Amino acid sequence: MKMMTTLTLLLMTWCAHATSLKDYKPFNYEVLFTNPECKLYSYDQPQINSNGEEVKSKTKNAYCKSSDSSRSQNRTDSPHSRFIDWISDTKTKSIFMAYLSFSKHSVAEELCRAVKRGVKLTMIIDSNNDGDINRMRELDYISKCAQDSSNVRLELRGGEGRGSNKLGYAHNKIFLINHDLKGETKIAFSSGNLSSGLATHHENWHFVTTHTSSYFAQAHLCLMTGMLDHHEGKKEYAQFVKSCKSKINVPEEDDMKTFFVPGEGPKALAIMKKSFGESDLVQVAAHRFSLNVLEQLIKESLIQKKTVQLVADDDLHYSAVYKKGVGRNMTNEAYKVKNLEAKGLQAHFIETWMDNLEAPQSLQLHHNKFLIFNKRNHPFAVFAGAGNLTNAAFQTNFENFYFTTIDSVVEKFAEQYKYLFSKLGKSSSELPSELVLP
Repeated sequence: MKMMTTLTLLLMTWCAHATSLKDYKPFNYEVLFTNPECKLYSYDQPQINSNGEEVKSKTKNAYCKSSDSSRSQNRTDSPHSRFIDWISDTKTKSIFMAYLSFSKHSVAEELCRAVKRGVKLTMIIDSNNDGDINRMRELDYISKCAQDSSNVRLELRGGEGRGSNKLGYAHNKIFLINHDLKGETKIAFSSGNLSSGLATHHENWHFVTTHTSSYFAQAHLCLMTGMLDHHEGKKEYAQFVKSCKSKINVPEEDDMKTFFVPGEGPKALAIMKKSFGESDLVQVAAHRFSLNVLEQLIKESLIQKKTVQLVADDDLHYSAVYKKGVGRNMTNEAYKVKNLEAKGLQAHFIETWMDNLEAPQSLQLHHNKFLIFNKRNHPFAVFAGAGNLTNAAFQTNFENFYFTTIDSVVEKFAEQYKYLFSKLGKSSSELPSELVLP
């Protein structure tokens, strides 16, 4: 008993002085990328790009159809497999999850099995899903599985408040395990939802194991409680998160910063601006691109002869070509990118699938949103999270962003960016002049 007390005191003292997330035990930080493995899709007739070259097919493993899903998600190192591993683990006693959307039935089935063995489940999705049979299908499935169990709580969030205090989308992407217990906790965050993002969208996923006493873990309890109990408007949520974080009795880790929106968007933009200033190369991956601050930071960097690269969906490129929105992208963001390209931005685009050019009902996305900051050929930090690179993501939506300098994480992103930019991505001149579906 005396030995256990001594060990507990040592752990408490050690954790109180931790300035790195790696200082807490247990610690594991696994970064996974969806990186789908797909068939090669060839055109009926070769297409011509603006260089006058023939293009015979879409880029392999960039352009993926729904039929490619099972091959990609069933790999042992896929994010889908990791979620199944975490949920099915007999040590899992409680789960909190919040996503814009939830449509992956295999995950719903695993959650159902967890609920039946007594796991406490709390789930939030965006209120815009309400009333749509397809979007609510998996929540309804879990609700029926739970059979009115007191261990299951399903909520809709987003859109509360009025005027300038009105919340936007419930756009968080977060998954917590055993957050209400002492000791080991697991936290997953991502660019992707629990949908096609687990199989064919181009996404990044973070699976973190830490101690519940870490600032990182406790901060996520603030996010959770805020979404559950303080969601009547932007001000209420922001004030609660600020107050809640201020009461955490350990310092925030130096190598892992959290930014929860509404409320902490300005802090997130401040660290982004500071990192731009410290970099000679910034590598951006985007789904949407309309954040005014980011546009200005890129302009200033290009004026200073720094290098800025961008990877985005080819829908963004074709929105400028056709002067109308394509897929999930809009013309205003397409024009921003084209103007920056004219100033020296190096932009490459990922070819993605949709079922119909005019009114797509199903489509694949380049859904990554992150920035890598480099100095003297060395990547030193990554900014990532749930939110798009839009103004709303830093002001009105429920969002969770992160800034990390953990070497192993930064190196993983640097390696992934090479794959996206150089192997999957194409410049504007390399893309077919017309958007054609094979």
